[in-house]
Amino acid sequence: MLKMVILIKKKPGMSREAFIHHYETSHAVIGKRLLGHLWTKYVRNYPLSLMEYQPEENSVDDTYDAVTEIWFKDQAAVEEMARIINLPENNRLILEDEEKFQDRLKTRLLMVEEVDNGTTLP
Repeated sequence: MLKMVILIKKKPGMSREAFIHHYETSHAVIGKRLLGHLWTKYVRNYPLSLMEYQPEENSVDDTYDAVTEIWFKDQAAVEEMARIINLPENNRLILEDEEKFQDRLKTRLLMVEEVDNGTTLP
């Protein structure tokens, strides 16, 4: 299954609460309105803490404030999303909204292939 994972960092100086509020009440609403018909699932995750796998002395805190997951029906849906986002009026709307709450230079988008073997751990 095709999935996009988006790692988002909030704007410097913005509170966690303000970031989440804007994402949920503005950006997610815009996304659902423009693109929701292409998705099978859309989840926003807001990390509570960082658990470093191999903590290093003097490590830089480069955590993300949201990890978004979007599941797509198929590759055609991904291509349609790109087409819709690149329409000038949509692109302007999305970029203007992102500028209000994201550090856009630190946003990362990953297209992943999700593998779920259906195993439930004890």
